[in-house]
Amino acid sequence: MRLPLFALLVAAFGLSLGHVPSVAHAQDAAAAQADASVSMEIVVLHGTNDGTGIDSKIGKMPELAKPPFSSYNSYKLLDRSKQTSSKASPSTLKLPNDRVLQISLKDVVQPSKKGEPKRYVISASIQNPGGKTFLPLLEVNAKAGETFFVAGQNHKGGVLVIGIKVNP
Repeated sequence: MRLPLFALLVAAFGLSLGHVPSVAHAQDAAAAQADASVSMEIVVLHGTNDGTGIDSKIGKMPELAKPPFSSYNSYKLLDRSKQTSSKASPSTLKLPNDRVLQISLKDVVQPSKKGEPKRYVISASIQNPGGKTFLPLLEVNAKAGETFFVAGQNHKGGVLVIGIKVNP
């Protein structure tokens, strides 16, 4: 049996209408798009025991007075930058020791309870010049405004400390 052309067009049009996203679905998609990237502030510090204290340009960072960071009595700000990262486009930053820090957003975890903040799953890795991995992969689950640290690379008689703060 052959269907008239009009019936085929109506059937095809009806099927395509079934896939039109609802307003709620469009809002969910917009929220997911907003979560697709995240802004971060990255500070690179040089920790030493040269007795000069904490560089005033660092600002308030109480973690430096607590172990393990308190094992150094001086910190100098080497770099402060803002980076944007996403699942599709990680950000990179060349470090003072010629290694490369790569940071990417892995996931955004919605709060399980009302009033709790979103959490951001961030991955960080450090590559030596030439591509050999120094720090293969560190994954952190951080709240907005919370700084996490990657430290331990020897640098000019001290250590590099990298602070990463998510600012969505």
